Amino acid sequence: MTRPAHMNISVLTVMVALAFTSKSAIAFQTPVPNNKNNNIKHRSRTSNQYVIDGKSDKQQQTQPNRRNAIQTAFKWLSVPATTAVTTLLPGNGVMSSASAATMATSRGKEESPLKRLADASSNPSSGFTIYEVIPDASEALSPTIKAVKPQKFCKHISLCDEKFLSASEKGGAIWLGEHHNSKKDHDLQVQFIRSIYDMRKENYMKSLGSGSGTASDAGLPPMSIGLEQIQVQFQPLLDEYVAGTLSEEMMLSYVQWEKRWSWSFDNYRPVFELARELKIPLIALNVNSEDLAVVEENGIAGLSKEQIRRYIKDPRGFGEFAKPLSYRAYISYVIEPSYDLHQQIGLLRTTMSGKQLSEDMPFRNFFSGRILWDEAMAGNAYDWNLKNPGGLMVGIVGLDHVKFEKGIPGRYSRLVADQRDSVSVLLNPTLIDTRPSGSVSNYANAASSAYPDQITLQLRYLKDGIDMTSSEMRNSPSSTGGVLSLADYIVVSNTDA
Repeated sequence: MTRPAHMNISVLTVMVALAFTSKSAIAFQTPVPNNKNNNIKHRSRTSNQYVIDGKSDKQQQTQPNRRNAIQTAFKWLSVPATTAVTTLLPGNGVMSSASAATMATSRGKEESPLKRLADASSNPSSGFTIYEVIPDASEALSPTIKAVKPQKFCKHISLCDEKFLSASEKGGAIWLGEHHNSKKDHDLQVQFIRSIYDMRKENYMKSLGSGSGTASDAGLPPMSIGLEQIQVQFQPLLDEYVAGTLSEEMMLSYVQWEKRWSWSFDNYRPVFELARELKIPLIALNVNSEDLAVVEENGIAGLSKEQIRRYIKDPRGFGEFAKPLSYRAYISYVIEPSYDLHQQIGLLRTTMSGKQLSEDMPFRNFFSGRILWDEAMAGNAYDWNLKNPGGLMVGIVGLDHVKFEKGIPGRYSRLVADQRDSVSVLLNPTLIDTRPSGSVSNYANAASSAYPDQITLQLRYLKDGIDMTSSEMRNSPSSTGGVLSLADYIVVSNTDA
């Protein structure tokens, strides 16, 4: 389908109550397309616990409880929760018609992996468009997206440049944020994994003076595929599968795919088959259900020291990560609405291991489980990097764990400092993906990825010490403490099916 041209959009300023204190408020800008099908433009309404132009009784009651839950979750690390927080969360940026246009097929002679990716991107039925997200923390607060050529994107996500690529290079991780049930997302993953592999191999061959020769792959800089879908206890089974000594059927049975992941394997099969074909190691990233169930019942404090060490490589850094105001904005915008949605649809009475709870899981435990999940996946990727100098992991994880920096990518970056690279990519994001859970269900085209110019591109938070009782101070661009970018790149398939 054709990419949308520059759309005429207005900006609706939405006041949202922050959970940690009844005196706090969040303001963010959300795009509302000017079309007759959207009947909520400039109209106040309650959406979950987020309220336009005011606060609900529910918000006033739940805010102190949520703040106490955050404090309790980190009590075992002696990390105090920050006091009252005010954040401003501006939404999308406006993209020019030139930026929104479909990228032209690359011309001229290209290196083979790059040309293959360029050709794939321009395929009418299975092609895609790549956009770079450009955040803006200036007083203008005008984030944008810019279409980029697949060749540039491929070089970036392959961690390749024109220089010699060797095992002494930094390496790092690329996070491909998916919708678990989306075939088009998994098709993109296969395309990018193959392109990364080919690009790194071609660079390596050039460094040997072999051109695109057939030297053994044994000396290639290491590469792996990290899987949220598989729990760490099953790593030996993934090794056997890639080696060809364990069938797909037996692998799925032994890792208990249907019970522990449940999403259909059909869409994931091409990723697994490609790993087996190219002998790319598959790395289990996720927390064991048995351990996560302990957290969902008793918080992180319920884990033994051994269990904590298994998932949290850097306890001090883990605690410090939650202190900044930027992370408080992330909790309020991403994690809290997710908890409320889980509560509304009745998913808080069952732990990950299937144990039935007598009452809804408290927010403290939900929050603790979520951050343990993110920390473990980042930590397991970091471990693999340490064991494989110059190696690149391609993380196949849920989009919700990648967006707005403070999920897996931020935790991974904290662990590696400046010793590794990290790139975040969201596959076919929608307005629903970039707004608090349940807040835009009535918006036109909210579930479509075909409108990248409508999605929220960054979250904005205030400087420390801003007077939260003053709306003028809260809304002043000069009060901006910083922004959290949606991702480094977003990729949109040419079909919205």
